[in-house]
Amino acid sequence: MNYEICVIGNEALLFPFLQFGFTTYTPPSDGELREYLLQAIEKNYGIIYIEDSYCFLVEDILDKYRNNLTPIFVPIGETEYGESYSKQLSQRMIEKAIGMNIL
Repeated sequence: MNYEICVIGNEALLFPFLQFGFTTYTPPSDGELREYLLQAIEKNYGIIYIEDSYCFLVEDILDKYRNNLTPIFVPIGETEYGESYSKQLSQRMIEKAIGMNIL
């Protein structure tokens, strides 16, 4: 099965991905971010790159699909919140695997 790639983020972050012909989306509001992400999942995208700062806004959706084979969610870019979602995720995975946070 062939899967497509989707990228969700601000316009500056999306520019390089446009060069490769990936589907891109800049959400105008938090509600539309959630709606678009659910539509992307429904359209069966294999990989969804999502701007790190947006991950905090849709964490419940990302958690729901975390153990599925597809879609794969890849946090990218910098965050406005000081703590990156990808770093938090890595810490949780390490803690789960070895029983303590070594980061």
